Amino acid sequence: MKKKLFLMALSAVITAALFAQAGGEDLAILNRMMRLKMDGLIPLRFSNALDGKPVEGALVSVQGIGNFTTDHEGIITFPEQEDGFYILEFSKPGFIASRIEFEVKLNNVFSNRFSVSPEMRGDYLRIVLDWGQRPADLDLHLVKEGGYHISYRNMHSSADGSVTLDRDARNGFGPETITLMETELRAVYRVYVHDYTNGSRPSSQELSRSGAAVRVYNRNGLIANFRIPENRTGILWEVFRIENGQIVGE
Repeated sequence: MKKKLFLMALSAVITAALFAQAGGEDLAILNRMMRLKMDGLIPLRFSNALDGKPVEGALVSVQGIGNFTTDHEGIITFPEQEDGFYILEFSKPGFIASRIEFEVKLNNVFSNRFSVSPEMRGDYLRIVLDWGQRPADLDLHLVKEGGYHISYRNMHSSADGSVTLDRDARNGFGPETITLMETELRAVYRVYVHDYTNGSRPSSQELSRSGAAVRVYNRNGLIANFRIPENRTGILWEVFRIENGQIVGE
């Protein structure tokens, strides 16, 4: 019983710390999520990868737990679970069906926001970055070696129109999204995340603590899922590269 009370108190402290730094819509959502957690529930939230808006009315099946429908804020809830990794399956007309792994720790899902992709045509790839409230500003970068560099501080779209930065987020959470409409087989592409907030502090560990996740979609589903390594120093996360049309983790 004492252990459970300690974990509940720790969960409240973590959530309150996030709550104190948010604003606007995120403040209201964090307030609601804190109440849900104090009621012994685990909330997950689903957003549109292109505009960050809640995805309402989606079906979410959580392996071993149950089936749920997202509400007007894109949220589902279920009772507290044992620590470990779980699988969810997301589906909604107009969106790409996705199978996503997440982790429960201390009655929390620290990366509990999932940006899901609207349907795409052809051989498109959509790269999506989600993270927590801190750092406020993480930037997603896509570099075609010998070609372009897509990011908020560089090009927002390539001259040939083959890639675009769909969304930039500077107040935490994300999503930041890049869509690659054409991939050259002979080209090499690199994807990395830069902690802009702590750019003057190369020894910072805030990026490692951000709960950042990068997911890659094609028209058939989620094809790659990368999570930020823990307990690492630095303001750059080299996530993956594309060589010969294949995704290779760094």
